[in-house]
Amino acid sequence: MAASLARELGPRGVRFNCVSPGSMLIEGKGWARLRDEDPEAYRRFEQEFPGGRLVDPRGVAEVIAFLLSDRAVNGANIPVDGGQDAPSAHGY
Repeated sequence: MAASLARELGPRGVRFNCVSPGSMLIEGKGWARLRDEDPEAYRRFEQEFPGGRLVDPRGVAEVIAFLLSDRAVNGANIPVDGGQDAPSAHGY
């Protein structure tokens, strides 16, 4: 969708991109509650991330700031998911 809209609107000087964030740890929200209420389940969930931690909302904001800059690309979908559920040589 991002590429299609970028192709259509690009000639008019409009950039179109998409950001696809993964699971984020936000205090007071679902994953933070799971961390506090069931630490073992939360630790198992963290293992879905190669870096061992959920996405930091600041990282998502930095990608968005880049996309708003003059250096931005056009027509991209940028996952900001910390590699969550990404396949590897060892499977999921």
